[in-house]
Amino acid sequence: MSRKPLSLAIADYDRVAALADGTVRPDGVDLQVRTLAPSETFYRMLKDDEFDVSEMSLSSFLIARQLGRDWTAIPVFPFRTGFHVGVYIRDDSGVQTPDDLAGRRFGMPEYQMTAALWIRGALQHDFGLDLRDVEWCIERIRSLSHGGETGFSPPPGINITDLEGATLSELLLAGELDAVMPSPYPGMASRLNRTDAAALAASPGIRRLFADPAAEVDRYYQAHGFLHMNHTVVLQSRHVRDDPGLPMRLYDAFVAAKEESYAGMDRFRKCNLVHGGLMLERQRLVYGEDPFPYGLAANKHALETLVQYSAEQGLIPSAPQVTDLFHESTLGT
Repeated sequence: MSRKPLSLAIADYDRVAALADGTVRPDGVDLQVRTLAPSETFYRMLKDDEFDVSEMSLSSFLIARQLGRDWTAIPVFPFRTGFHVGVYIRDDSGVQTPDDLAGRRFGMPEYQMTAALWIRGALQHDFGLDLRDVEWCIERIRSLSHGGETGFSPPPGINITDLEGATLSELLLAGELDAVMPSPYPGMASRLNRTDAAALAASPGIRRLFADPAAEVDRYYQAHGFLHMNHTVVLQSRHVRDDPGLPMRLYDAFVAAKEESYAGMDRFRKCNLVHGGLMLERQRLVYGEDPFPYGLAANKHALETLVQYSAEQGLIPSAPQVTDLFHESTLGT
C-alpha cells in the first residue's frame, strides 16, 4: 500500500518521539516530521499554511477557526501544565499574592497565546483579579506575532502596551515590569521568544509568584479536574476532503506514540534528576497513569473552560460548542 507523504510540525515532546523516529506510523501516511519550537510552528502556519499537519495553539485555533481558516482539528493535546505558576516577580516588587497584581505592569510574549489565556483565567477565577486593573505589556512585535496574523485588537476595557523591542527579562530586572510570564518552553526559544525562562528563574532577586509551584499545580488539578492543555493538532482540510478517514488514523497514531513513551516512564528512576523517582511517584499519585489524556471525553470540561475564558476575555466573539471544534470521526474518543 502506498503511503501519502504529509509534513508534520511539532515540538520534541517524548509523547511524539515514536512518530518522529518511525516507531509508530499512521496507516497510509508517511509523516515527514519537522521539530520546531511551538511559537515558530504557529507563526508559520498562521502566516503561510506551511505544513500539512501541525501542532497549533488552542487559543489561536479558536480565533483562526472563527475567521474561516480551512483547518480540521483532532483531539490531541501534546502539552499541558498549570501555566499560572510560571509567573515571575521581583523580590522587591511588593507583590505577595495574585490580587497584588492589580494596578501593576504584567509582561508576556503575546496577549492571545494560550498560556496567557489560561493564566489570566486562573488569576481571575481562582484568585479574584480583575483583568481590567492590569497593564498587559507585550514582548513580540506585531509583524512576528500570532496576533498580527489573526488581526488581533485589544478587547474593550483591557489596557495593552507594546514593549517595542525590549525583552521581558530586561524590563523585569530593571524594575519597569512588576511580573512576567516568559514562554513556557525553556530551551526552545526562537525569534518569537526572546526571554529565556530558565535564565530568568536563576536571576538574583527574581522569584515565582507561587512559592511552591508544584503544590499549586496539584491544588488546581484537584479543584478543577484538569491541567491547562495548551495546543492541539490541526491538518489542512483539503487532505480530509480527499481522505475522510485520515483524522482518526492520525489520532490513533498520536495515541500509540504517547503509549510508547509511557512504557519507558520508569527510566526517570535512573535519570540525572536527583528526585526523579520521587517525582514519578508523586505524579502517579496525583495525576494517575495518563497525565496527558487525549480524546474529547477526558477533555470536555477543560475545553469548555478554555472556550469560556476566550470569549470572556474578548478573543473570540462567541463560544462554540466543543463538539464543533474537532472532526466528526473523532467525537467518540
